[in-house]
Amino acid sequence: MASHKINIFLRLRPVKKTKCQYELVEDAQRMVVDTPKDPNSNEVVNNSKERHEFKFNKIFDMDSRQEEVFNLVAAPTVQAALDGFNGTIFAYGQTGSGKTFTITGGPERYDDRGIIPRTLSMLFGEFKRRSDYQYQAHVSYLEIYNDSGYDLLDPSLENNVKALEDLPKVKLMEDDDGNIHLRNLSAHSAMTEEDALNLLFLGDTNRTTSETPMNLASSRSHCIFTIFVTACQIGTDVI
Repeated sequence: MASHKINIFLRLRPVKKTKCQYELVEDAQRMVVDTPKDPNSNEVVNNSKERHEFKFNKIFDMDSRQEEVFNLVAAPTVQAALDGFNGTIFAYGQTGSGKTFTITGGPERYDDRGIIPRTLSMLFGEFKRRSDYQYQAHVSYLEIYNDSGYDLLDPSLENNVKALEDLPKVKLMEDDDGNIHLRNLSAHSAMTEEDALNLLFLGDTNRTTSETPMNLASSRSHCIFTIFVTACQIGTDVI
């Protein structure tokens, strides 16, 4: 049975030179950072703290691989989704910290695939393995900038619409039962892993090529890639 809790992970981006020393302890669940005081400082008194400790569910060091990150961070969420539980993977960090590489992956090597491509591969693999169920998958891709949402898979983008801001804005709405709905956000059927990957690449392309101020301030825009999975046991009408 799925465990309902929030797990927090830290991934360290490789750098050529660090300004501090760190150590991972307790099976890479706690990080100890030492930031020595500057001996050349002109301050008469420097009471700043030199040692800092942070605790996470897991810390991935600079040499961690994409597969390791996926197996510990995303795979349990995918399994829970197949069991009927909603799941979210949220990447947070400053500009240039490696969020895109972790979530989407690198373009040069197959092993550099990120969490989304690996999730799609795992999902469709499980669809085939669980032959007693019939699965359907739909994909949406939303970009948020300045509290406004834009559909990166809107068909209008194929008709010479150059700016995302020319599209109808995606609106957050609540029904009488308190359920949240997104108006003007399209959901596209993905029959195969290749279909889902093509939708991911299409959304990334539309985000990159659209002439809009949000691309000039990409660090202040956010994207939400959603996979909707429905399952029906063969021989029944229950979804």
